[in-house]
Amino acid sequence: MGTIIKKKNDFLTRFPIGLLVIIFIGFSPLIIGAVGSWMTEFFTGEACHEGNCGWMVLPWLTIITLPIGGVLLIIYLVIFLIDLFQFFKNKKTYNNLDMSEKPND
Repeated sequence: MGTIIKKKNDFLTRFPIGLLVIIFIGFSPLIIGAVGSWMTEFFTGEACHEGNCGWMVLPWLTIITLPIGGVLLIIYLVIFLIDLFQFFKNKKTYNNLDMSEKPND
């Protein structure tokens, strides 16, 4: 199984970055479509809607990507919670050991 947290610093870097990437994957068609339609309206001066602009069709793909992102988010959170539990369990074990008995990671 994948490990997200190996040391305390990983909690501050890997976890938030992973969450942002998964959320971006889930909402990417909506974000790309909104930015593309805004740019089209800005450069052409015409209102952009589904009838005259391909960018406004992309948000419909969110129907597919949002459930996939939700499943990935649940899997990521389960792995994170398992790693967090193991991290604190190992930390408690290391505190009870003598420094000479502590394994090298």
